[in-house]
Amino acid sequence: MELEGRPATDRFSPHALRRACATHNYERGVDLVAIQQLLGHWTVSSTMRYVRPSATFIEDAYRRAVTTTLSELTAEEGSPA
Repeated sequence: MELEGRPATDRFSPHALRRACATHNYERGVDLVAIQQLLGHWTVSSTMRYVRPSATFIEDAYRRAVTTTLSELTAEEGSPA
């Protein structure tokens, strides 16, 4: 990148590509253990340090969880005891 005269903001490392790969796969629903094996990590905790989900992904997951919980609670209230 330096030889091509690219600015420092365009530079990246192979390690950054591994992080991006892990994060994109996680956000697309790939199982964390599968990502662990893809990256060659011994533990899932190592893999979790690579996964950096976006704020949008986290917000969407929270909304889905709340919606599911409210639907389940509503269904329980309507069922006979």
